[in-house]
Amino acid sequence: MKKLNYLILPELSLIIEYYSGAFHADELIDFKRKIGMDEKYDPNYNVISDIRELSFLFEIDEVQKYMEFIAKNKRYIGARKTAMITSTPSQVVTSLKFNLLKTNLPIVLDVFSIPETAYAFIGLSSDDAEMVDNLLDKLRNEF
Repeated sequence: MKKLNYLILPELSLIIEYYSGAFHADELIDFKRKIGMDEKYDPNYNVISDIRELSFLFEIDEVQKYMEFIAKNKRYIGARKTAMITSTPSQVVTSLKFNLLKTNLPIVLDVFSIPETAYAFIGLSSDDAEMVDNLLDKLRNEF
């Protein structure tokens, strides 16, 4: 089953994204548009993307298409950190492609296999990290 869920936590200047299923780049672009239309959205909020249950159905050219969408839409450009939590080698490789193609964007992106290291990268306190972990579980279990 496909799932694209998110929460925006203004008090932490943080967006939590959860992905599950197999997706094409256009579906991910539509998801980013949805997040960007949220009244709490701020492009300078850090992002934690849990992609451990995501299958990318696209190659490097579609990664480029996704990054061009971000670059051409100033609403999505902000100085922020993005932590991508992965579980498979193919997720790591695709995430690294995003990182390579984000030229001229003020985004610091890194890839992690352990959620706690992603939370530390973002700069969350241990209490906030525990809360975010619980919220990711909630996003994972929402239908």
